[in-house]
Amino acid sequence: MPSLLDVLQSLDDQPAEATIFAVRPWTPTSDAAVEVLDEPPHGLAYLLEVDLAQEVLEVWSSWRHGAEPNAQQKCQAVIHYAEHDSYLDTHL
Repeated sequence: MPSLLDVLQSLDDQPAEATIFAVRPWTPTSDAAVEVLDEPPHGLAYLLEVDLAQEVLEVWSSWRHGAEPNAQQKCQAVIHYAEHDSYLDTHL
């Protein structure tokens, strides 16, 4: 099974209507899946919809003057949003 880091690295290749599910506690190495399902696959928890995760990364980039996040930064931003329902501030 791919890791959350792997899933976020291939986010642009995923259907926008799909959902990201991952094993809790969410970390870059958590097992993850992208599915077009209402219910999470066994052992995985809802994280975010693909289109929302893409928005999170767009905001991350715009708040940092167009910088592109690396794999770890993508995970940090998406996990932060999933846990706090807010974008990752530039000072964190």
